[in-house]
Amino acid sequence: MNTSSENKIKRPKIIDALKAGFNTIANKPYLMIPPILLDLFLWFGPAWRVDSFFRPMLQSFSSLPGIDNPEYAELFESFQSIWTDIFSSLNLARSIRTIPIGVPSLIISKPPFLNPLGSPVVFNLDSSGSIIGLWLIFLLVGFFLGSLYFNNISNQIVDIHSDKDRGIKGLFTAYLQVILMPIFILVILLIASIPLVLILGAISLISPAVSQFIFLMLGFVLLWIILPLIFTPHGIFLYKQNLISAMMTSISVVRTSMSQTTWFIFSAFVLIEGLNYLWSSPTVDNWFLIVGIFGHAFIASAVIAASFHYFLDATAFTQSVMNKKMMPIKESMKKS
Repeated sequence: MNTSSENKIKRPKIIDALKAGFNTIANKPYLMIPPILLDLFLWFGPAWRVDSFFRPMLQSFSSLPGIDNPEYAELFESFQSIWTDIFSSLNLARSIRTIPIGVPSLIISKPPFLNPLGSPVVFNLDSSGSIIGLWLIFLLVGFFLGSLYFNNISNQIVDIHSDKDRGIKGLFTAYLQVILMPIFILVILLIASIPLVLILGAISLISPAVSQFIFLMLGFVLLWIILPLIFTPHGIFLYKQNLISAMMTSISVVRTSMSQTTWFIFSAFVLIEGLNYLWSSPTVDNWFLIVGIFGHAFIASAVIAASFHYFLDATAFTQSVMNKKMMPIKESMKKS
């Protein structure tokens, strides 16, 4: 006969997960080396500018028919100014900070082309082939570094894998899933966005106010779609699942523990972004920014480690809930 204590299901605890994450990084400080090295590279390493390629393209818009019309002149000047500033402050090397799986970086939020030693070595890219080629190289390197970073942290959470899974072959298998993940998500969003854009465009012609409200609602729907996939990397690295299996595991875990997961994500966001204001307070040409780089590396790595601990507990909780739901079915089968 089952007692009430035996039937009690242990829910994932946010504070315990955060404490475990901080202890993991404190006991294995080498795990925060990748964020430190990445920030030092983006701070002092070479930079690749692309504004020399895009500037003539922006200037060519001024020759479009009707652009001299006073009705459009101010709008065009604003458009040209915004994109000129964007391309002028774009360092292609920063695309090495990949999303959703990548090495965290503090320098990514600071102005480029400046450090305490002056200006880094800058290479100007003036052809589409060199820009696209180098951008793809940075992306592939970024995803690999992110895979290595996540893999090293996950290996400290639980030891359930063979030497084969923990070796180079297991790392490259996870790396392949990591590359497929943003491609898969982008394809889904692209397919879903085509009819939505057409519908939104038709509504905007009738009522711009209604279209703005619908656009806001679509943002919430998009968040509702993406949120259940947040633990996909954890399934890939912790359980060595393929992309589809990891996505299904993440969806199941998030839907079963939605309230706890929402609070964990909120706590992690506040912890990282709140302290980032402190870490990034020194200017980019100030040596004290090194303190911020080390602090950010520790906090970001600890939160990522905490997310693995939380995911492990949330997975156990999800499995317990599913088993409890299956108990009446199994008992009825035994009686029959």
